[in-house]
Amino acid sequence: MLINHWFPKGLFVCIWLLGILQAAVAQVYHFQHYDIFSGLGQSQVSDIEQDRFGYIWLSTRGGGISRFDGLHFTTYRKEDNLPANNIVSLEISPKGSMYVGTSLGLSIYDGKKTLPVKSPTQESYTVASVIGDKRGNIYAICNASRLGKLVKDSLIFLKKQGSERPSFYSDMTLNPLQQLMVATYSGEIFEVTSTHLQHRYTTPDGLVLRCILFDSKDSLWLGTEQGIFRTSAKNKNIQKSDLKLISKELAYEMIEASDGSVWVGLSVGAMKYNQGKVLQFGSNNGFTNFMVKGLLEDREGNIWFTTDGDGVYKFTNPSFTSLNESSGLSANTISSFVMTPSGVLWVSYFGKGLDIWNPQTQKRLPVPKALQNKRINCLATDNEGNVWIGLAGPGVYKVSKNQTEYIPLDSYITSHGIILFMEAGQGKEMWISTSNGVLVHDGSQLRHYSYRDGLKGVFVRRTLQLPSGETLISGARGLNVIKDRTLTEFLYDKDLASFPALSMAQRPDGLLALGSFEDGVAVLDLKTGKKKYFTVKNGLCSNLIYNTIFDKEGRLWIGTERGIDQLDITKDLKINNLRHFNETDGFIARETNANTAMLSPEGDLWIGTIKGLFHYQPNKAKNTLKALKVHFTDVRIPFDTTNLAQYGESENSWYNVPVSLELPYTKNQLKISYIAINHSRPDHIRYQYQLEGADTDWLGPTEQTAVVYSHLIPGKYRFKVRASLGDNQWGEISAYEFEIIPPFYQRWWFILIIVVAMVSLAILSQKLYIQYRTRRVLAYEKLKQEAEAAIRVQIAQDFHDELGNRLAAIRMQSNVLKFRFNGHESEEKRIVGEIEKNVVRLFRDTKDFIWSIDPESNQITELALYIKDLGENLLQDTPIRFHANTHFPPDATDLVLPPGWSIQVIMIFKEALTNCVKHAQCKNIYFTATIEQQLLTFELIDDGIGIKFPTEGYHKGLVNMRQRAEKIHCHLTIKPENLKGTIVQLKGKIPTKTASLKNR
Repeated sequence: MLINHWFPKGLFVCIWLLGILQAAVAQVYHFQHYDIFSGLGQSQVSDIEQDRFGYIWLSTRGGGISRFDGLHFTTYRKEDNLPANNIVSLEISPKGSMYVGTSLGLSIYDGKKTLPVKSPTQESYTVASVIGDKRGNIYAICNASRLGKLVKDSLIFLKKQGSERPSFYSDMTLNPLQQLMVATYSGEIFEVTSTHLQHRYTTPDGLVLRCILFDSKDSLWLGTEQGIFRTSAKNKNIQKSDLKLISKELAYEMIEASDGSVWVGLSVGAMKYNQGKVLQFGSNNGFTNFMVKGLLEDREGNIWFTTDGDGVYKFTNPSFTSLNESSGLSANTISSFVMTPSGVLWVSYFGKGLDIWNPQTQKRLPVPKALQNKRINCLATDNEGNVWIGLAGPGVYKVSKNQTEYIPLDSYITSHGIILFMEAGQGKEMWISTSNGVLVHDGSQLRHYSYRDGLKGVFVRRTLQLPSGETLISGARGLNVIKDRTLTEFLYDKDLASFPALSMAQRPDGLLALGSFEDGVAVLDLKTGKKKYFTVKNGLCSNLIYNTIFDKEGRLWIGTERGIDQLDITKDLKINNLRHFNETDGFIARETNANTAMLSPEGDLWIGTIKGLFHYQPNKAKNTLKALKVHFTDVRIPFDTTNLAQYGESENSWYNVPVSLELPYTKNQLKISYIAINHSRPDHIRYQYQLEGADTDWLGPTEQTAVVYSHLIPGKYRFKVRASLGDNQWGEISAYEFEIIPPFYQRWWFILIIVVAMVSLAILSQKLYIQYRTRRVLAYEKLKQEAEAAIRVQIAQDFHDELGNRLAAIRMQSNVLKFRFNGHESEEKRIVGEIEKNVVRLFRDTKDFIWSIDPESNQITELALYIKDLGENLLQDTPIRFHANTHFPPDATDLVLPPGWSIQVIMIFKEALTNCVKHAQCKNIYFTATIEQQLLTFELIDDGIGIKFPTEGYHKGLVNMRQRAEKIHCHLTIKPENLKGTIVQLKGKIPTKTASLKNR
């Protein structure tokens, strides 16, 4: 009986275990592993955090703290002033402050120095866990039994209120309201307030809480010694009946991902719970069996697992999933596959036969006996849903629901011939590409096209059904077209007519893509005739193109031996977006097999490789193409140990990036390092950069994360950098500004001083030159005046002596003649008398001229005195009284007038005095002479009847007076006085160069 009872139960258990094993291997998951060989500080990783830049920080139990940028690790240890190498817990605030929990207590670390946090009692303490809340407060579990709150540089311990089960603290977490909740091993959960811990939840007796989680669906998850339970977060007093057992595994950490799934770190591996389904990860499906002590979902949705001895793992929700031998397929190297209308996959292998796979049940279905142990080269489905199997020999099978039909092709190809490709045509047509031309089966009979009919080569790689009703055929020497059963040349493009296409695809808008062995992809627009080639120079993985296929969005997928490319090609044949897929996307095979790409009715991409069948689901693929943000990590002078902090201001101790950097002109080289963090596809990151002031345009793309500029001229610079994931979708621009200070002789103030000095020197030189020229001119004028004065003196003396002697002789002779006529009045005596009068008059008139020639006449005082004497002499025998006022300032008594002024002034006022005597009928004449600031004024005023205009009789005299005034650039005014009389006023400014003191 025992045996009879045991056997069914044992059989059931075996079947159950096989089911679990089958489910476990049904799907291959992509985990990326990092350990000490990757650069991690130590394999026991206690905690994990992500900072504002995107770095992953990992605390280890003996290896310090490691920072990961997606490609490289940087480790900080005790020699970097870390408080200890054995780190228990880690917390990074939004502002970048790092809080480190060790057996020595809590410390604040900035990358260069450590600030220990004191306890309230000043005693030593240990830290088991550190966490921060939404307000920026930092809390630590100290000595297992106390919760400390950080205030400045010391802790204050918070007390429990309402506790019924004194116990040690086991876990801390934030609920959806961002309230900090703390659990104890005894089963109580408290809310942390600003002053104390308030009791909120009580779990059933005997339930040992190790970790807790409040999810977004109002559920409370409890990780206990008895397993993992879920209950409602609204229930404060939890009973056993309220608990739903999720798993009996021992949990150490739990988080809720952004998609609502719950991830649990277990004592052995990890677990994922999503919509009632539990998926466990261990060494049997690509993970580890080590204890998982920490979990983190990064900003891109990747899940990180820290283990107690096996480093850290990253689960990237991959764009691709796969089916292979581990999943239950017969082999990995896929030669061909098709999907039936019911969703069943038929998969063939190189030399390994055929599998029929049900994706729903993840199981293989029976293969028809006729197809077992056959070498199958290609597969296809026709328009009726029948499966066609092309053999590595002269024949094909057609499998329908009711029968398996063999169609021999011995009449068309040799026994060594093979079927290369098959494709459904119109109606019941099936196009069969072979090693000897192409065959078309119309449901009842075959038609053969060979090189004799004009095919470009015997070997036909494949066909492509065009929407126009044409069939495109790719041979070894180029392309042909069959339409209405007629074989013709490829007339769309002359060059592509001889293009040996390995793969072909067409977009609904007429864009044709042809893949080649070594020339990349040729893209031709059949409507416009535009053509363009895309190769590795345009960013492709390879020029060997095994597969080309367009998806529902019109994007071109290209399968190569080095990965998969996705191209978004515009109508004008430009790449709008380019994305590479490799291991980080779950496509771990790299190499695809020829013509094994297929698009499912749902729009999913399936492709065959050397490592199985890969499946891409657009609606489930995570969008990791978020805009990348670049940040600067280091700024230094290359090959120089100078600390640039002395030339700027340091804002961050983690990164050597001084702000407001001002370098002297002798340090005009700079190396700028930068990075953009992406943990989903870190190897795809590309950068473009530009230095405003040096580069005219963006440089790159490049993988380099540093650039060196040398021989920078003085000036202000702005370095810009941006990043993309290799798809030309550039992220936000980050900029770093600095300045090269010019030498003092190039500084603005020095240049200003030089300019001012040069201008001043020029002005001074000009003044000195003018003074020099003036002195020379004055000296010359002085010599000239002295010479003229000497000549004038000599002329005056000679003229006076000669003319005076002659006139005296004439007068004496006239007196002699007059004496002889004594007593006799006659005409002769009268004439002699007139001669004597004229001689006297001539002598008097020439006296004025002779006086004006004398240099003494150029003195203002002499001129004024002369006019005064002239007036007194002229009026001495008349009843008119002459009044003169010729007082000058002391500094003007020796001023000298320009040559020629004296005679003109004398003639003007001689004419004026004569007019006064003849016409004014005056009793008094007033003469005044003044000088003020080089302005000379002579006035003659009478008290007669006054002048009336227009003048009669003496008009010519007045004209002569004005002309004389103009000759010496003076202004003459003749006008009646207010009541009576006339005023004659002469005003003129004495030229500066001649208005000098008399030099004797």
